[in-house]
Amino acid sequence: MNLKMTGSLMIFLLLVGATTAFAQTDPVRDPDQAEGAVTAEKLDPNEPAAIDWDQTNRSALSDSFFVKKNPLLTSAEVVGLNTLIWFYDRYIREGGTNPGFRIGFNSWEENLANGFEWDDNNFTTNQFAHPYHGSLYFNAARSNGYTFWESIPWTFGGSFLWEYFFEVHHPSMNDWIATSMGGVTLGEMLHRLSMTVRDNTATGSSRNWREVGGLLINPMGGLNRLFDGDWGRVHANSPDRFPLNFRSKMDVGLRTVADERLWQTDTTRVYVKFDWEYGDMFFGDMGQPFDYFDFDLHLLFGDVSTIGRVDVNALLGGTFLKETETASHILGGFIRFDYINQSKVEFGSQGVGAGFMSRFETPSGIEVRTEVHTNVIVLGANKSDYRSTSGRSYDYGPGVSVDLAAKLGRNGWYYLQVSHTEHWIHAINGNEADHYLGESIVRFDVPIRFNLGLGLEYRLINSERTYKDYPDVSERIPELRLTTTWLLN
Repeated sequence: MNLKMTGSLMIFLLLVGATTAFAQTDPVRDPDQAEGAVTAEKLDPNEPAAIDWDQTNRSALSDSFFVKKNPLLTSAEVVGLNTLIWFYDRYIREGGTNPGFRIGFNSWEENLANGFEWDDNNFTTNQFAHPYHGSLYFNAARSNGYTFWESIPWTFGGSFLWEYFFEVHHPSMNDWIATSMGGVTLGEMLHRLSMTVRDNTATGSSRNWREVGGLLINPMGGLNRLFDGDWGRVHANSPDRFPLNFRSKMDVGLRTVADERLWQTDTTRVYVKFDWEYGDMFFGDMGQPFDYFDFDLHLLFGDVSTIGRVDVNALLGGTFLKETETASHILGGFIRFDYINQSKVEFGSQGVGAGFMSRFETPSGIEVRTEVHTNVIVLGANKSDYRSTSGRSYDYGPGVSVDLAAKLGRNGWYYLQVSHTEHWIHAINGNEADHYLGESIVRFDVPIRFNLGLGLEYRLINSERTYKDYPDVSERIPELRLTTTWLLN
């Protein structure tokens, strides 16, 4: 299972690694190892070093198990990351002509006096690039030995520092929330996935390629391993390197998108979708935040953005309400990240909520799973039809979402999956409006041979936007997908 798991991540890197731009800094690490560390020179070459997992000041899922928490180093990396990005924006981007990065005492004084407002950046920058930026703050702390919860203040702090001191533009409330909340969600997910690629017991070219893969997934973690020597140090892997359960699949197929009715076809194009289910709540993956998460990545070729959709729904904690041989029920808390950037849909959100999950199994092995989620959207963004003083093509506001899902399967294949999601956003910046976005999905899958199958999926998005000062707008966007499915593990 682990080799297939690593393979699926490497396919992901080949397809999207080159399209994701990231900034990074060159940290200087303390070369001293923690008390009790075992060096590679003392190892039996045939037996990786044993590790005392009760060592203090360690994160059970730290990138490096021999580095104590170092607040000074983490601070230097967060500030260094901001400085590097600012340097690029100030002196390289647009030939250094952008006045928005000519910072100094005057801009700092004005920002501190003015406080937060809203900015006018484009949708991709605000809803995808900023959360990815936040993931670098998060993993600067995470790879320095901090736990999930301990890394969160570093993420909010790094974004706060950027907003007030590295731009002339007044601090942006939407940037701070999206960078911080989205950064936490993407950051822990990338931290977990990078650990599955790395192998501390490997040597030679295999070790180097794995470290490169981990670096592409989690740049800050990879750089810290490079500078503190963990890139090549041979020692045992964490027992939590892999979740107890893992399921991943890849779709390659055609998608037809239309206006109002499916036969009114607008276009048919190629798409690739990756779906990772990291962990399984019903089989032991529920002890720590992100022991379970579901990550969907849609590559929509020929659309307005190749990275057309990213959805992450991660468990923060949960408990069994009932557990029998044939039925189990779990109540859990979740953190969520949504990004949809397609020709007819712009939607993004960061939120938290609760979920009720059930699993039923018949004596013949047929499995049915159901989920009900309610989420508070801390900050949501949705397409707007009219110009506003914000200068953006979308409105901002808080809201609520509800998710219903069910799937039926056997022996690793889900033959039928149905789901419905409703989002409501009350715009507080942009146009005065209420945004409603609903999405229904029905999917059939049939296994053909080994891990290959065929799938047919129907999606329907209904969007209602009610404006105070303009006519309301309704859209119906049907989509049909015909796909080949590769169950990677």
